[in-house]
Amino acid sequence: MISTKSFSKNKVNLIQESVDQRTHRFTINDGRGYFLDRNGELLSTDVKPQVVVFPNLFTSNWPVATIGNILQIPAEDVAKMIGQLKKPSALSLQKELSLDQMNDINKLEIPGLYAQLVTRRKPIPFANHIIGAVGQDPDLIKRKYGDKLEKGTVTTSTKTGKNGMQYTFDPFLISEGETQYIYHVDRQGHPLLGLDVKYRSQTNPLYPLYVKTTIDKKMQETVENALDVHGIKDGGAVLLDIESNELLSMASRPLFTSKTIFNHGNNMTSQQIPGSVFKIVTAAAAIEENRVQNVKKYDCSLNIYGEKDERQLGNLNVEDSFAQSCNKTFGELANEMIRTNPDFIEKYAEKMGLLHYNGWQGEVYHLNSFTHFYQEEIGQIYSSKKKHSHYQSSLAVSQTAIGQLDVKITPLAVANMMATIARGGERYEVKAAKSVNFANGTELIEFEDHTAGDQKLSSYTMMRLQSLLLNVVKNESGTGHALQALPFQVAGKSGTAEKGEGNSLNNKWFAGYFPAEQPRFALVVVDLKHDKTNRTIPVFADIANEIMNDANKSEHK
Repeated sequence: MISTKSFSKNKVNLIQESVDQRTHRFTINDGRGYFLDRNGELLSTDVKPQVVVFPNLFTSNWPVATIGNILQIPAEDVAKMIGQLKKPSALSLQKELSLDQMNDINKLEIPGLYAQLVTRRKPIPFANHIIGAVGQDPDLIKRKYGDKLEKGTVTTSTKTGKNGMQYTFDPFLISEGETQYIYHVDRQGHPLLGLDVKYRSQTNPLYPLYVKTTIDKKMQETVENALDVHGIKDGGAVLLDIESNELLSMASRPLFTSKTIFNHGNNMTSQQIPGSVFKIVTAAAAIEENRVQNVKKYDCSLNIYGEKDERQLGNLNVEDSFAQSCNKTFGELANEMIRTNPDFIEKYAEKMGLLHYNGWQGEVYHLNSFTHFYQEEIGQIYSSKKKHSHYQSSLAVSQTAIGQLDVKITPLAVANMMATIARGGERYEVKAAKSVNFANGTELIEFEDHTAGDQKLSSYTMMRLQSLLLNVVKNESGTGHALQALPFQVAGKSGTAEKGEGNSLNNKWFAGYFPAEQPRFALVVVDLKHDKTNRTIPVFADIANEIMNDANKSEHK
């Protein structure tokens, strides 16, 4: 009696709850903002024409035969479908309604029967980690949206973003009110006399807002399909547009479900052990510091421990060592450089952007550090748990230089590094969204390009790195030689990282860009449960081939 609007520690509004108990409703649109791909196609929602029925209002006076004729199904099937409904629902029709059929249904003006474009959230698996999921979180609503709660534009049951872009863009996407059909009933569930079904929609025609992402829906499908076909159960892929430095696709495995949202994070924005992909950093340092002598050969029949290497590669110069991924060469180069520059590994990893956030960040309205990527991690070279002196042994230096020991970087950062090399050294933050727009299409926010860091490597170093990456594929003994079968040139680097601690499975990488002579796309594929099957190169080949085919077709239209 006393606390009707704020009952118990959960602050339940008893008046609102009693109204809800006496209300039957069908939600046409939950009012939450949505995502479009770069071409304007819906990503997070589906909009379908449907016939909405309030079964409690169904009477023998309904012209069932006419309804059946419009829907092209027998009258008895219409009656049966409606009779099975327990609450306001959309009819399960075999064929999708046309706009003409919708108009014909609405012309009948039957109270309780409406044809509407109904918006529903897409099943989670598509663009699972980058788009993310929504759900109810009353505590978050109270914490973040207290002002909206006070005004009544949201309730504690309003859905909010749980992860991905649904979370980072939540301040723009949160519902300002649902669009619903509503009618009131008595305690037996019968309609209260004199009360018709009411149509309630948002009062502000500029809402809901939508986010125009940089994602290409077709490319996202290509990437997802390639990961599944080749059986990558733990890992993923990142695809960037080199010219604009925009994210075209990001997929991570395993997928999460509504029950495991926080069990399976996005592997593409999380720290991973890179293995030989990190040799790009060591090579860049050696070139920049003028340590590369083409005539000098390294004994690649030995590993970094001085023992016989199982691959027995023989004596190789730096270029062939990079192509065939000889650990000994890069271990020796690192130990040479560290004598005069103790922090060279960190210095060059930083210059290559591996120790920074790579996703777009900036101030947007009152949001000081708005970011496009949910919980993106930054890379590390050394473990904070160990003293720096631990890394002064020559073996530790060698292990670090080949991306082992405590080196961890994100696949997103590696993709951005590849795009930077392909461009000749210009580094940008990766955008996942172009703009936030009002419902009528007017731009609310445009995300401008952000350059990332002013620590550039020389154009000569970039040119040499491009040559090294190309040789990985062109060299008959190169670790990426299988990609020569593609009808265009690829430049890239493979990597295999031992996880240690008795783990029989390794991390396997292939990071590159294509076509090498006029780079358009940067792609990183990671298999975090690599056994004896190399899945990363076939996945890379399939994705690159399909994307180039589609790009060539669209140019010839």
